[in-house]
Amino acid sequence: MTMADTDLQEEAAPAPPIGPLLARAGAGWLAPLRAQLGALQDQGRLPHGLLLAGSPGAGQADIGAWLAARLLCRAEPAGACGQCADCRLFLAGNHPDFYWIGVLPDKKDISIEQMRQLSLALSMRSYRGGAKVALISPAEAMNAKAFNALLKTLEEPPENTYLVLAASRIDRMPKTVMSRCMRMRLPLPDAPQALAWLGSRRPDAAWPLLLELAGGAPFLAEEHADAGLGSLAAEMQGAIDAALDGELDIVGFADVCAKNSPAARLAWLESWLTRGLKDTALGSDLVNNNRLPWLRPPGVETKIRAAYRLLDQLREARRQVGGPLNAQLLFEGLAVSLAALLGRPAQKAGESTG
Repeated sequence: MTMADTDLQEEAAPAPPIGPLLARAGAGWLAPLRAQLGALQDQGRLPHGLLLAGSPGAGQADIGAWLAARLLCRAEPAGACGQCADCRLFLAGNHPDFYWIGVLPDKKDISIEQMRQLSLALSMRSYRGGAKVALISPAEAMNAKAFNALLKTLEEPPENTYLVLAASRIDRMPKTVMSRCMRMRLPLPDAPQALAWLGSRRPDAAWPLLLELAGGAPFLAEEHADAGLGSLAAEMQGAIDAALDGELDIVGFADVCAKNSPAARLAWLESWLTRGLKDTALGSDLVNNNRLPWLRPPGVETKIRAAYRLLDQLREARRQVGGPLNAQLLFEGLAVSLAALLGRPAQKAGESTG
């Protein structure tokens, strides 16, 4: 092992187990994408830079691992045989020509040092005499200097070297990087197919709620279940009810949201508000005229405009969550707007209601 290998190992984020990634990549709705990528590889037309983009939990890293398995396997015909020495090394997480780059446990982004060490490793000869593959996930977590370092490798990639970028927030990626990659978008299954897949993993009565919370992405719904978020919808509805009663604890609510699955909570709030606006638009004075009273008080137009402003605020918060912005302050601002929208002044922790 060279000094460069040691440095890269120190800068590498721990990769998840490969087996579960490959299992999820085999989902039925991803078959057309797998066929397309396989054909590109078989025809020798697979680009050195590939950007796998899609909704959070669409399977970007899973498909990236599946493609890496194909590239590293040298058995005939082309594909991952699962039996050769390269496949066994890859499945064990020990293949010397595969590099997983992610956010280090004590960091908030992927650093320039990680990318420099990766570039150095990729510039060297393959250990196994085959392809070298780097999977960067989530690619949008690179900081500006890291993107610049990656750009140099994308512009002059070593022979038989592949950079696979897995991303769900391409709005955070520079156009110079995206322009040097082939972009492929991952599809999501329809709800029945997603629920059938989730049910095959394990029984859970909360799957419909978790799938809705995940924006229709079954892999993310499964991660939500693993994180114990099955009761999140009831918890967030409790906060809505408290706001309706003028009893929302702004600071306490923000603290819980900032520390416990903030992205999932923002997704729930956006979905809840979107449904409310849609139902209000479909309602009339002749049908369901008692629905959503918080959007049908005197001065209804003012309330609806406020609801759309909050919707914009939520969408902007979802773009910023996970970034440098203080999550506590972000949720406090949202809670203030939410309480104002629902019609009663918000209550600070410890204040009297009398």
